[in-house]
Parts: sequence; C-alpha cells; structure tokens
Amino acid sequence: MMQEKIGSVQLFYIMMAFEVGSTVIFGLGAEARQDAWLVILVSMFCGLVLMWVYTKLFEYYPGDTLVQMLPKIVGRWIGYPLMLVYILYFIYIASRVARDFGELIAGTILPKTPTIFVIGGFMAVIMYCLYGGIEVFARTGEVFFPFLFLIAVFTWVIVYSSHVVDIQRLTPILEKGIGTVWNAAFPLTISFPFGEMVLFMMLWPVLHNPKKVKKVGMMVVLAAGILLTVNMLSIILVIGPDWVGKKTYPLLTVVRMASIGGFVEGFDAVVIITMIIGGFFKVGSFLYGAAIGAAQLFKLKNYRAMVLLFGAIAVPLSFMIADSYIEHLEIGLKKVPMLLHVPLQIVVPVMLLIITVIRKRIES
Repeated sequence: MMQEKIGSVQLFYIMMAFEVGSTVIFGLGAEARQDAWLVILVSMFCGLVLMWVYTKLFEYYPGDTLVQMLPKIVGRWIGYPLMLVYILYFIYIASRVARDFGELIAGTILPKTPTIFVIGGFMAVIMYCLYGGIEVFARTGEVFFPFLFLIAVFTWVIVYSSHVVDIQRLTPILEKGIGTVWNAAFPLTISFPFGEMVLFMMLWPVLHNPKKVKKVGMMVVLAAGILLTVNMLSIILVIGPDWVGKKTYPLLTVVRMASIGGFVEGFDAVVIITMIIGGFFKVGSFLYGAAIGAAQLFKLKNYRAMVLLFGAIAVPLSFMIADSYIEHLEIGLKKVPMLLHVPLQIVVPVMLLIITVIRKRIES
C-alpha cells in the first residue's frame, strides 16, 4: 500500500505549512502578556525534545507508521485499541482545524456565506488533492510554500516599516518570572503546534531517504519556532500585550493597522489567503494520517476511500463538537490540550520509547 514516495524537501514544506497552519491565527502565550514570545521559544525547545522522541522511535522501527509500531511495542490487546484512538484523534483534530478556518473565512472574506458551505468547499478541495495521493499533496506544498514564505517576509517588512511599532511594549521582560512563561507554554503551546508533529510518524515511511527524518524534523521545529516567535513579537509590538489575548485574530489586527506611506495597506486579504493555504496542509495532513492508519488497522489495500469517508465525517463533526465558535475556542484552548494532546503527543510516545529501549537492551 505504501508505494508512494516523496522527497525530504517536499516533506519539509508540508511540515512547515502544517506547523504554521492555524497557529498564526491565535495569540498563543497571551497569558504571559509581553513575554508571549518567550513562551513560544520555550515551547520550541520542548518541541525539539518531542521530535527527538518521535524520530528515535522511527529509527527503532524504520518503515513503520505510528499505528504499525503500537502492536509491536505494547502487544495487540493494548496496541489495537490505541491504533483506533489515534485514528479518531486525527479525525477530531482535522475537524477542529477545519472549523477554525471555516470561521475565519466566513468572518472575513465571505461574511454572507454559511459557514457549513465554506467548510464543505474547503474540505472538498483537500479530499480531491489527497485522493490523488501523497505525492500530489507534496507537490502542492512545493508550489505554495515559497509563496507563503514570501508573504510572511513581506508582511513583516510592512509592519516594521510602519509607524505602529513600539519597542516599549516588550518591557519589562519576565515581569512575573519564568513560572508564568512555563504555565503559558505547558500544555497549550507545547502541544499546539509542536506536539502535533506526532502526526508525521504516519508520513515518514513514504520518504525516499528515511535517514533524513531526524534532520528534517529538527529543522522544521527550529524554523517554525523562529517564525512564530517573530510573528508574536510583531503582534506585541503593534497592539501591545493587553490586546493580544482579547483579539480573535490578532495578526489580522496588526496587518490592518500597518501601512507604508499610505500606499501599501489593506494587505489583510492576502494574509488571510496564506492562512487558508496553511490550513489546507494542516487539515490534509491529519486526514491523510487518519486514512493511512485506518487502512493499516483494517488491512485495506487502498487508503483513498478512507480519505473520502473521513473528509465527509469531518465536515458535520466540526459543528457537532461545539455549538458556537466561542465554545469551540474554549474547548480547543483549555480542555483538549490536557485531555488529548498531553496523553497522545507526550505520554504515549515517551512510554513507547522507554519500553522499546528496555526491550532492545534485554534482547541484546
């Protein structure tokens, strides 16, 4: 079934778009106020540790996805239920991210369009791309990632060239100590987005050269961490720490305030489009992971039917998980990290690695 192959550069593009994806929409670490950028840096270093855990497991079981590793490490009685849990987890997070972007699009560029149609159309494009295979998905990343990067750089140029930046908004640094920074980092910012990289244990077997997994993974965590830190610095410098947590889309507020000489302004529509592209890769990656996992669990010859099934499920599920967008954010930012992310992104992978290391030493 896993005959498709992608290159390490293509994997880098997908992982970067995934990491930035829905993360730039929110003011992560807002609880730390002007130290929110430090929250992202702390989370990035924790993300490097998690990436080491994920890639170490892949080194012990090369060619296996996370779902395939589970029964080999903990046995069938625990492994098969865990396989199902991870598949459902990937579908659930895909539906959450789809809701995020559906609300963003409906609330900004398509205000008169029902959100259900926005999410349905968004999901249909993702399903169509994934149905063509992971190679098509990867080539799409090759096309769009350079565009995303250039828009990000151009956005920062506009922000820092305008007269809305005030360096004093970053002071005092560590006003309430490192404890406040850590409390804002764990579990939310560590798990979202860095811990979500556990998903890529489902994609690594399709890499042409599996030995490059650790290098690519570490580079992505570092690059994404730096990019998100610069993004948060820009937000704080423009709107200040008091407004970071109060604005639904703080980055859009920053872009709308910035201009160069009154000529370069109204750039928010382009930024929204880049966010949507990032969301495309995030939802698509989760759907692919769920589809591959289901195909391996049920020993199907092809995962494409699962892509269509799970994509169709994710659309209504994105509305069923919360009655309103406010409730959706409340659940996603306060309940999901501790109840789902920490066990499935941190606890289970670390336990799997410990069991594997002990078993390998006993066998040797």
